[in-house]
Amino acid sequence: MRLNISLSIISTIVLTNSVSATYTTSHHADKKTFRTPITRLRRPDPVISSIQKRHNLEKRDPFMASLYNDAGSQYLIDVSIGTPAQNFTVTLDTGSADLWVPGSSCPSEECPNSVFNGSQSSTFKMLNEPFSLVYGIGSVNGTYVTDTVSISGATVQNQQFGLASATQQILTNPNTITASIAENDNTTLTPSKDIRTLATSASTPVGNGILGIGYPRLTAASSKGEGVYNPFVFNLVSQNVINDPVFSIYLNSAKETGWAGEILFGGIDSSKYQGNITYLPVLSLPVTRSSKRDSSSNYYWMVGAQGISVKNTSITNATSSNNSIVDINFTSTSAYILDTGTTLTYFPSEIARQLVETVAGVDGYTTDASSGAYLIDCSAARSEIEVVLKMSATGTQTANPVTLSIPASQLVIPLDATSADDASFCLFGIAPTSGVSSSSSNLHLVGDSVLRSAYMVFDMGNNRIGLAAAVGVEGSVQGVSSTAYDHSTNGSLGKLNQNPATLALLACLLMAILAF
Repeated sequence: MRLNISLSIISTIVLTNSVSATYTTSHHADKKTFRTPITRLRRPDPVISSIQKRHNLEKRDPFMASLYNDAGSQYLIDVSIGTPAQNFTVTLDTGSADLWVPGSSCPSEECPNSVFNGSQSSTFKMLNEPFSLVYGIGSVNGTYVTDTVSISGATVQNQQFGLASATQQILTNPNTITASIAENDNTTLTPSKDIRTLATSASTPVGNGILGIGYPRLTAASSKGEGVYNPFVFNLVSQNVINDPVFSIYLNSAKETGWAGEILFGGIDSSKYQGNITYLPVLSLPVTRSSKRDSSSNYYWMVGAQGISVKNTSITNATSSNNSIVDINFTSTSAYILDTGTTLTYFPSEIARQLVETVAGVDGYTTDASSGAYLIDCSAARSEIEVVLKMSATGTQTANPVTLSIPASQLVIPLDATSADDASFCLFGIAPTSGVSSSSSNLHLVGDSVLRSAYMVFDMGNNRIGLAAAVGVEGSVQGVSSTAYDHSTNGSLGKLNQNPATLALLACLLMAILAF
């Protein structure tokens, strides 16, 4: 989610590498994880996790929750708050850190859906601390409170969150991008009534709040000097709800709408990705000149950005394996912010224009005057072109970057149908940063249009992000993990150099080998 509150922070600090670890894992087979769907017809998946049980803890299984694909514009998740529970469907957002829902004092014209009533919860507490956030699409104001928060059985006690008393353009217009196009009378490609119907269909769940799962320093409280608190996912670790300090996200293909994705708290689902998981360290935004780098200096889930290229997979060259049509290398230290709360992916205007023209052709798109987004010929989804993000451990140039390839089929978002093949009007998944709020020229916002191609592992213990090719999406991830504590795809996340028993075993094996 694009946040204006962090603009001053980002414009004055330097990107550095953060690879420290706080948590360790053992090598036992039992562990607890929580799987949560993201909406499309809810279909339970088996709890598959190979992350191992931590020492001296009881068995805990993964917690899974489904994620709802809201016509490609956002991914929703069900959250229960209070005692007894009051239920909300909120946007899953790795680009912010606060959970908030509308409160009973919010007027109906700003909070038109269900609201949270603290007087009906026996575990509710007021903190009397102001809460406010400005997103790229609107704003929210209210008060911080605490209560019991649960997602698919993963329960946190006394979780701090925002109770909204006022919102602007968030709850009343959840499908911001498609709605902004629908309201533009100058746009000849999109009939207003069709797009508006798509954006406000009563047959689908409606976003009624936001679940931010970024780092603690990204919370509104931290940015305003009110102190740092743990977001929900970090409290799952601190309250020993999950054994392994990780959560993983699978968004599924753009054409798979409804409850089609999932988030797994405390584990990795090997059925949702292909190949190996490649890890990159989280880049931090240090606020001091101290050489110490740990999670206290992390804000966003972001990795080093080296550049971007476009390839035609149908081109083969007998003398070279390089089939790049466009190859752009960033000239300064840069980063990709992985943001599930943002629909599109944003690059500087010149880069975005070059990408859309390469994918759709010079005459294959138009620019929406109000949003700045590109309306693209839906037939581009059948192109054999791939957009490739090049990543590195430090955000500087390396000879062998980690790459994430995104097929054109995932970058063409249908506006009036569930698939580009059936649609008449489509949106390109990459947009220019001009005309929208932008963090910094060297920080690039990577939204759902790109993230669908990857299975993502967010490792809170080792401050790293793992990427693999998502099943059913046709993307790919190439490269070697940049961290010293890489592991195989069995999900074991403990640092090798933090486990004395493992080191001793390796030493014995080495001696045995040398003896022969």
